[in-house]
Amino acid sequence: MSLRTAIPLLLVVATGLAYAAAAAGEPPAPAATTAPAATLAAPTEAERVGATPAVTLYYFHATARCATCRAIEAHAEEALHAAFGRELANHTLAWRPLNVEEADNRHFISEFQLTSSSMVAVRHDPDGSRQWRRLDRIWPLAHDKAAFVRYVEEEVAATLRGAGR
Repeated sequence: MSLRTAIPLLLVVATGLAYAAAAAGEPPAPAATTAPAATLAAPTEAERVGATPAVTLYYFHATARCATCRAIEAHAEEALHAAFGRELANHTLAWRPLNVEEADNRHFISEFQLTSSSMVAVRHDPDGSRQWRRLDRIWPLAHDKAAFVRYVEEEVAATLRGAGR
């Protein structure tokens, strides 16, 4: 089985497992993890012009996407613009939906331990280190827009507070 076939299959299986886990109860909140700065994504436009965001919120997805995957992205983007418009405008916060099936983005699968479409908040510390947290509750909350938006807003706010900006 090729990697091109395996990744979408793994995403489908993991999505099913996430729904099963949601039915069984909420997973524990993931601990923040340190990732080496050198392996993270290509710079955003703000980074290219010299303004490194304090926090980047990534939404990782495959090429083939279900309605729920698209809704997760749309609801997250809507939540960010409503609650963090100023931070997005001044490049303190960056929003980066990325397709993990594109060659330049495949490294994120192992880097952030992705098993399905996922959201990851990355805090960029002044010393160059980066802390990250996978927002594992996006799937269990996907069909409750108010709870989903509240969860994303809380996680982003906590990550921004941790960045001290």
